[in-house]
Amino acid sequence: MNELNTVSLSPIRVERCEELLRELVSIPSVVGDDTRAYQWVTARLRELGMSTSHYTVEGRKAPMVLGVLEGEGDAPGVMFDAHFDTVHARPDDWTRNPWSAEVKDGVLYGRGAVDSKGTHVAMLAAIEAVIASGAIRRGPIYFMSDSDGEDGFRGPVLLADLGVVDQVGTIFSAEATSNTGVEIAYPGISTWKVTAIGRTAHPTEPDKGINAITKIAKLIEAVAAGRLETPRGNSSWFEPRVTIQAIRTLPGGGWTIPGRCDCVISVMSPSGVTLPEVEASIGSFLRTLEHEDGEVRYDQKILPMGAGRLWLRPGESDPEAPGVKALMAAIEEVRGTPGEVRKFNGGWVDAVELMRRGPDGYDAPAVITFGPGDFEQAHAVDEHIAIAEVAQAADIYARALVTLLSDPAT
Repeated sequence: MNELNTVSLSPIRVERCEELLRELVSIPSVVGDDTRAYQWVTARLRELGMSTSHYTVEGRKAPMVLGVLEGEGDAPGVMFDAHFDTVHARPDDWTRNPWSAEVKDGVLYGRGAVDSKGTHVAMLAAIEAVIASGAIRRGPIYFMSDSDGEDGFRGPVLLADLGVVDQVGTIFSAEATSNTGVEIAYPGISTWKVTAIGRTAHPTEPDKGINAITKIAKLIEAVAAGRLETPRGNSSWFEPRVTIQAIRTLPGGGWTIPGRCDCVISVMSPSGVTLPEVEASIGSFLRTLEHEDGEVRYDQKILPMGAGRLWLRPGESDPEAPGVKALMAAIEEVRGTPGEVRKFNGGWVDAVELMRRGPDGYDAPAVITFGPGDFEQAHAVDEHIAIAEVAQAADIYARALVTLLSDPAT
């Protein structure tokens, strides 16, 4: 029997979500800056009865916050993956103070309202409601609030070392999906520097040199023609994609034919692709161009993503995973219309770092991105979110959480 039918979940009040969101948005927490936002998060988690820990994040003045509420059994737990840091805001560009958390007609304006303090508050309110309901929790609840969610994504790297991933079956990641999208697929991202190596010469004698700029131009034309084919993997959600991100020549000492020229290539890879496979495909492409040209040599080098990563790995959750099914059922119950299982359109979420490929061809634990707000508002001037939508997301999260932790069938 699904125990959700016997659990009394009180409706999550819009006023409560407004109170929490105004408090959090009014605390400036631009990534890398000093902030007391982590103290606010810690206080809220302790009010929920969670034990809390702070972990230093390299290069950041504020720590990551981890809250844990143990369950009454050994069922797989649920982790809420949030971040309290935001991108910068220029007050002169806004029609309101970005940190005033002004509310007008039920809409809250402020930096981070959508990305991703609105979802952060919805998650807190959901846990608050589940605890108040007295629902049995057969597994633990984790709440991670990162100080580095807008930059280096270092939080999950720390969680991997702490062994948290071994205790959870579902990770809900805080990003805006308008309370309809249930996003389960994430591309891998790698960045490469390719250097064309020619030969320097005086510009009055260009025939004695090999102009590296013209050789990079040939490479760019080949990429634009689709000749750099990277592995396709086994995802039904993504196709591989290659883009040129930057071009530069190295200092040549003045008036000279450049002997070296760099370009930066970004590769998006579907689930099932490994980094060595991407590296090999680029190498094969470059060897082909060298053979066709006869003069140039191309050198490739991966540009690490930071936090000890060479790349951001791809991940894909099983659409039939318990967390996906619980969230979809909760969306339909609360909204009256079904949600949409789909790919993540925002690039990458940090919880993917914790996923590993299983024997069924999917990655686990299931990482599911869901939350209130219009994704197009993220990082925008006059960023805003409807508070009622935050409360609705909290209701959805609460119902999914009860299903996952209280229902022995899940």
